[in-house]
Amino acid sequence: MPHIITERPDIYISGVARHTSSNRIVTVRFARVFAFMEVHMNMGLAPRPDNEELRAQTVMKTGLIDAPNPDLFQIYCDLAKDITGFETATFSLYDGEMKCSIAEAGNDDFVVGTKSERSEFNVCAYVLLDTEPLLMEDMVKDPTWKDHPHMKGLKQGPGYAGFPVINAENFALGTLCMLNPSGPKALNDEQVMQVKKITRSIAHMLDLQIKQKELTSQRMLDALAHFQKVDERFGLNDFKMYVSLCSELNISADDAEGIIRVGLAEMDDSGRVHLTESGRRLQFDMNLQQKAMKRIKMDGNEADAMLDEMFAEID
Repeated sequence: MPHIITERPDIYISGVARHTSSNRIVTVRFARVFAFMEVHMNMGLAPRPDNEELRAQTVMKTGLIDAPNPDLFQIYCDLAKDITGFETATFSLYDGEMKCSIAEAGNDDFVVGTKSERSEFNVCAYVLLDTEPLLMEDMVKDPTWKDHPHMKGLKQGPGYAGFPVINAENFALGTLCMLNPSGPKALNDEQVMQVKKITRSIAHMLDLQIKQKELTSQRMLDALAHFQKVDERFGLNDFKMYVSLCSELNISADDAEGIIRVGLAEMDDSGRVHLTESGRRLQFDMNLQQKAMKRIKMDGNEADAMLDEMFAEID
């Protein structure tokens, strides 16, 4: 059964809350209020899970903290919002120090990759501590949270539902949290079950991200060893240029000098460098054919940055 944690932390709420007072709508931007509190009040840290070190290491292996990919997870936020009827749904990951928001539905002001400290004011950070969701129909009436200074004086508070995202290794890597700023809201058993299915799908996607990254790194190491057998004078930059051509990226003739010299690439009449038949055979032998390279097919600075990061890891 979903439960409420009995230890009383303060909370961090992002979004917009509205309640009626004297026949008018009062809008409170909680994110700004609590950001001010974090700066001007003495603030402790939210409790960490027992397996925090390994958990945080696993989060970093996804590669999503420094390079969030919201497109992979937006559908899950949209589904959670639609299924629950809550106004916002946010998927976040947590490294050792920070909460990183990856995707969100229901908030036009959302900024991908926004980070906030895992402080005692960050309610979602407490969701990591258990396998069951943290559900509060009305924060004002909840015995754990009702005494928070920013809940006092409100006749009704926001509804909240936070679900841990637990991967195959039983690490709570992140959270899927729903907020209903306009007033109380509860989930029924069917909705809880459906959101749990969504979190399992998110967890599976995270595990795939880790495996894909590990496979890509290993494939690059194996390919580098094979590549250096072609010519003992080849360096890492020659390999980078060759992989760039396999990914259909543009490189200059000067940069491709080494692989042109041994016949793996050539320059056409328009000045564009491309693989020769020998270069394509080597690409197949190294298991770098186009299907395998789709995940690193991108343009411009993004491609250069990705390749630099990849080769920095194997240098």
